[in-house]
Amino acid sequence: MDTGNQFSVFALCIAVGVCLGLLYEPFGLLRVALGCRAGKNKTLAAVLDISFSLLAAVVCISGAYLCKFPSFRVYTWLGYAVGGIIYLKTLHKIIAFLENLCYNKITKRLQKAKSKKKLLKKEGEKV
Repeated sequence: MDTGNQFSVFALCIAVGVCLGLLYEPFGLLRVALGCRAGKNKTLAAVLDISFSLLAAVVCISGAYLCKFPSFRVYTWLGYAVGGIIYLKTLHKIIAFLENLCYNKITKRLQKAKSKKKLLKKEGEKV
């Protein structure tokens, strides 16, 4: 196999690694929503991690088959890892910021609605 083809396979593996990082975000949100932080609910966290790992393996193996990658090469797995690291250092921070922003806006609106409800309840009691 020529070097140009190896480089294109490596670049494609990096892109797949970044996509796998994006694919992990819903699993991370599920972990937070189901209370798997701070050592709580370790069994559910393990189930989520295993299910993501299986999904990632299916994506990597089927992608390698569909793109007709050569047989097992270390640089393909290295490409997946590099792509994941690139995702963590760039896109993950942006997505985490946007998630935090949405969370703060939602909680502020819920607090406003709750305070309005309390105010209306107090006014109803006075009348």
